[in-house]
Amino acid sequence: MTSYVDQWRADGTPAARVLWDMVDGPMPRGLLGVGDPDVHYIDGRWTMFLGGFSTGFRNRLYCATLAEGTDPGGRWQIDVDDRGRAAALAADPPRGGWDGAGMHTPSYVPPSGGNGPRLYYTGRATRKHYGPGSQYAIGFLEYRDGRWQRHHAPVLQGAPPRSSVLEPFVVYTEGRYRMWYQANPHEIGPGELPDYELRCTESVDGITGWSPPRTFADSSEGFFDNALARGGEGWVMILARGSDLHATPGLPTQGLWWITAPRPSADRRDWSRPRRLLDTDAPGTPVWMARGTYGPALAFADPTGTKATVHFTATRSTPRWPRLVLRHLLQLRRPPVPAPFYLGVAGIEVDLRDDSSH
Repeated sequence: MTSYVDQWRADGTPAARVLWDMVDGPMPRGLLGVGDPDVHYIDGRWTMFLGGFSTGFRNRLYCATLAEGTDPGGRWQIDVDDRGRAAALAADPPRGGWDGAGMHTPSYVPPSGGNGPRLYYTGRATRKHYGPGSQYAIGFLEYRDGRWQRHHAPVLQGAPPRSSVLEPFVVYTEGRYRMWYQANPHEIGPGELPDYELRCTESVDGITGWSPPRTFADSSEGFFDNALARGGEGWVMILARGSDLHATPGLPTQGLWWITAPRPSADRRDWSRPRRLLDTDAPGTPVWMARGTYGPALAFADPTGTKATVHFTATRSTPRWPRLVLRHLLQLRRPPVPAPFYLGVAGIEVDLRDDSSH
């Protein structure tokens, strides 16, 4: 997919708003990093679910909201506990559990099929975050009795040669839970090139009886994850590459793409061709997202319109930690914590008008 003028630049590069950033801040108290936004309109206000890395070195799920009447491009506030620190949505899973090493990438589904609200997520079983030996599966929380409660077992697991499944995005449609997700051999580490396959499956109860998965995007396209929402005269899907977390030579071009369809179909043939929404390899890309974006969230303040807010996880182009520390000290600024890469959450405004044919 050759780079060209993307939709964001065609719209005149409307101001990109950085919500949270590991290097320049702000960062909520109690968190070292945050990412994977998932945005929905719930009970009269915009709500964002997130994955975060706590100062206690645990990957947990969190929630942020906007004031009532504020559009999704507004100022977000993470829910906090009595001490003013970011409040996790649920208790930590048991050590040694299928998700005992961390909870990532939330995907909210409103009450559906006689069930309460759910938050599907990726669970990590291994201490390793990436590289051979890392392993991920997909499960969910359900809101019952006034709190988010963890389902005891994963609902979807990988199988060789794609032993990890992650990055769920779930909608309830046509009487079924329909899930898009990524399957890979393992999360890529330094020096590795991506081998991502986006798949789609569905289940009546969202727990068991998942249909044989359909390939939605094969590894040649390089898409890492997706998000979709009703907008305009149909549905819009955002597709993201996985970002260049480890500064690996030869990685495919990075950024976001978008496609449209009359309904949220599991069949790729029902969707339009991909169009470039955001090209993070283009000259002039802000440094805080210059190594790519992933974990998109899509929100239409007016679901009948085409103007959307797209939030995402941004990967900063930055030197290694010792040089970064020196730079901050010379500028009399507090240095960031040591990390293999530096992430942020940001949003852009775009007009996703559908002027293509399917």
